[in-house]
Amino acid sequence: MTGMLDGKVIIVTGGSSGIGRGIALAAVAHGAKAVVIGDLAEEPREGGETTGHLIAQSGGTSTFLRTDVTSSADLAALVAAADPFGGVDVMVCNAGIAIPQDGPDISPEMFRKLIAVNQEGALMSAQAAVAAMRRRGTGGSVVMISSMGGLRGAGFTTGYSATKGAVNMMVAALADAWGPEGIRVNAVCPGLIQTALVDSSPAVAAAFEPMRQRMPLRRLGQPAEVGNVVAWLGSSLSSFVTGVAIAVDGGQTAVI
Repeated sequence: MTGMLDGKVIIVTGGSSGIGRGIALAAVAHGAKAVVIGDLAEEPREGGETTGHLIAQSGGTSTFLRTDVTSSADLAALVAAADPFGGVDVMVCNAGIAIPQDGPDISPEMFRKLIAVNQEGALMSAQAAVAAMRRRGTGGSVVMISSMGGLRGAGFTTGYSATKGAVNMMVAALADAWGPEGIRVNAVCPGLIQTALVDSSPAVAAAFEPMRQRMPLRRLGQPAEVGNVVAWLGSSLSSFVTGVAIAVDGGQTAVI
């Protein structure tokens, strides 16, 4: 592909599976010097080879570290794992969860679980990376993976949408706070993406179908298509872009 990320070191939380896996692979395709993958497990939920193995097959460099984004110690170790490659240039705060108990009657316990990972985990990941960027004094890019659910509400994702909406506002606030140091902060809001969850679950695929039919592009997106946008935000090509939430959703949030 391109060399947008030539020489850059990328950290991707939640990079073992799904969209995070697509982001990590896209970073290598766009020339990243190294990708540091943080996740609860190295094995992908969709099965098959690990993200690191696929990166090695493509000639790229990566390392994996078991990481819980609600743990400050884990995140400090994850950021330090980028140091042998030259230090983190781009932090992708991708780790997140959705829960089947979501909806208007979500329990306080389940809501707090969503907040801990999707909201606090994203902030803590960014803080850990920015501390390292600040020490190096070379600026950097933080990309938070939000969701079209953070741009539009849906009753069955009440808690999830609330946390992703908070991520989008946090991006705007952090862009203001860290911009003077040359650190850009943006969000990517994926729509319906073809992941193993969709492929393996007829129920999920059926729920997606009416939305797909209304979507302007009339198809689901691919993880690599999210990864390409993340790569652009991590590159110098987007050097004057900060504080925005970009929908990568086939136009779904643009229509009624």
